[in-house]
Amino acid sequence: MVERAEKRVTFRSDSLSIEGMLLDGHDDGALAVVMHPHPQYGGDMDRAVVMELCATLNTTGATTLRFNFRGAGRSQGSFDGGRGERDDAIAAAAFLRERRPAAPLILAGYSFGAMIAAGVAAELAPRALVLVSPPVAHMPMPALPEGLPTLAIAGDHDGYAPSDRIAVASASKVVIVPGGSLLVRRAERA
Repeated sequence: MVERAEKRVTFRSDSLSIEGMLLDGHDDGALAVVMHPHPQYGGDMDRAVVMELCATLNTTGATTLRFNFRGAGRSQGSFDGGRGERDDAIAAAAFLRERRPAAPLILAGYSFGAMIAAGVAAELAPRALVLVSPPVAHMPMPALPEGLPTLAIAGDHDGYAPSDRIAVASASKVVIVPGGSLLVRRAERA
């Protein structure tokens, strides 16, 4: 088995240069855009959960792109309250689709990134959506396209993504991880 290495890439979102890490998958695999937690609270593309999402999706043959929203890491600009970050997600998907326009698209996000992924799903028409710990206790879940296969994952002690609120968030499948909030904290320190 050939080990693939991530490559640093940049793409444009509006007039801004956005940094990302690209991991090539199989030529017939899906394309996956993976989005990080809230940048004003330390979220960036190097969070352990984001990197694990990419690694897991890559094992299925998907080409993955994790990127820093505007103002995070080496991406230009500044936080835009979710508006510009939506543009960044759309630009990331366009960057991937330039590589293989006919490949199916997967959107994935962790926390704030999950909400951005859900918010652009109608426009980008992904094949599937993966939402890890969407912070539904602090913001409403965007309306998801009818029939979009969605996997929502949260811990049973997650104050930002309470399991009783996730269950009604238009997900096709909801997975509640026992003790999950502790697991996420441990993973984030790694």
